[in-house]
Amino acid sequence: MESEKTRVVVKLNGEQISFLVKRHEEPFFRDANEILNSRFAALAREHSAFANSAKLISVLAVEAVVDALKINENYQSLKNEVQDRLENIQKRFDN
Repeated sequence: MESEKTRVVVKLNGEQISFLVKRHEEPFFRDANEILNSRFAALAREHSAFANSAKLISVLAVEAVVDALKINENYQSLKNEVQDRLENIQKRFDN
């Protein structure tokens, strides 16, 4: 059943964060775990001399929100473009 939930544990910087998520969302959390750990490792290599773990986690959070905002903007732009094209097609049939 789609509404069933499952537990997912995200491990980041030695911390384990447990989530109770819908089964169909589980792969997203697993992928996010891999992406976050990969990016965290890259940031740690690049900035370990002057940034502590808390700052690196903050950078991850800001990057994630910026990515989400950019994706949403692209989605809205695409949605508007599709809507405009559908309206143009409808106008052609109305004439």
